[in-house]
Amino acid sequence: MSGRRAPSVGAPGRPGAVDGERPQVLDGVRLIDLSRWVAGEYATKLFGDFGADVIKVEKPGEGSFTRRWGPFPGDVAHPERSALFLHLNTNKRSIVVDLHDPAGVELLLDLVGTADAVVESFRPGHLERLGLGPEVLLARNPRLVLTRISAFGQSGPYRDREATGIVLQAMGGPMHATGGVGRGPLRKPGLLEHYTIGRAAGYATMAGLFHARRTGKGSIVDVSGQEVLLSGADRRASYLMSAAFSGWIPPRGVRSAHRSGNLFTGPFRAKDGYVMVYVTTREFWNRLVNLVGAGDEAFLARYLDRQTLGEDWDEFTRYVGDWFAARPKIEIMERGEAARIPLTALLEISELLEHPHYRGRGLFVRGTHPQAGSLEYVGPPWRMAGGFRLRRTAPLLDEHGAEIRAELAAAATAGDAPETVAVDEGSTR
Repeated sequence: MSGRRAPSVGAPGRPGAVDGERPQVLDGVRLIDLSRWVAGEYATKLFGDFGADVIKVEKPGEGSFTRRWGPFPGDVAHPERSALFLHLNTNKRSIVVDLHDPAGVELLLDLVGTADAVVESFRPGHLERLGLGPEVLLARNPRLVLTRISAFGQSGPYRDREATGIVLQAMGGPMHATGGVGRGPLRKPGLLEHYTIGRAAGYATMAGLFHARRTGKGSIVDVSGQEVLLSGADRRASYLMSAAFSGWIPPRGVRSAHRSGNLFTGPFRAKDGYVMVYVTTREFWNRLVNLVGAGDEAFLARYLDRQTLGEDWDEFTRYVGDWFAARPKIEIMERGEAARIPLTALLEISELLEHPHYRGRGLFVRGTHPQAGSLEYVGPPWRMAGGFRLRRTAPLLDEHGAEIRAELAAAATAGDAPETVAVDEGSTR
């Protein structure tokens, strides 16, 4: 899909299938990863895990920001032992390039000439200040897909504003659905918003690659983190539509109408952990009442066929909570399943790792890293022939620098590098 004819699987400089293995679905595709944080690294990881040659360009002496983000074994920070970096950078090769040095800029342009896509997450305008703006990259490779990830996009009044994850969650909509009634909103935990943005950037990059294959022209993909969150799942787009259509602003909280009239939802403490209940219809409600109130005729008479709870909400919740608290979570889940109630046990990470279903499906794969040792990774996010494969663990900083430079030199000697071509910028958007 690059500016030259796509090489065959396993061609020199474009790592592909090992002899005897089925080719992966993205063998022969090359991405340059200029990102240094979660969204971009996750977008390119999706390509690398399915066979693409992902070259991670890192800053001299520092590498990616994720190398400094834990957890670390024993809480001792180490750039090669960050769990986040190890997770996000499987199946990538690392090369250190100083983009503030003209020689480094020329090296990157040589790489761009061999690539199908570049993913970057600099602040808007920074790539241009380096002398590597879209017009420069597309002149070197007219079929290139350039995916640009930023907080608010490459244009607009907020273009130059920065945003952490909590800002994006607040301005992008997710926090509108969190927190209790009458209380402040809560930030969804972890780095959820960055993974959501990275997934969207990956889809957009793939669309650009299909466009390049069909038309021979590259694309500039402008990914705004806020807009991804606004237009994504979890009700946000429908909130905006309902407000525009009816003027109704959905309230927050478990008992709010925007929860589609849910009768009874939420986590409850069990004897050895927690269970999650999601009772959304009268039929589910009656099954729950029959389960927890078996033998208690007064309870059954009072709560069967109820549409809503009023002042007795706390009393009902306490009764159900006491029933759950007296039993192990797996027993509760199995009894709920038998009664056909949407109810599940919340599993700890250690329980997930040993769960027979995931072990039976081979979800976890093992790889050995030269600094972090033998590790188990979460494997395929979906299954298909020629799909996910852990070909290599996350790279050491500049681990493949000499190798990649040698590949470029060999290609230049063979006259395989694409010519510089003038591009009509309007045709690439």
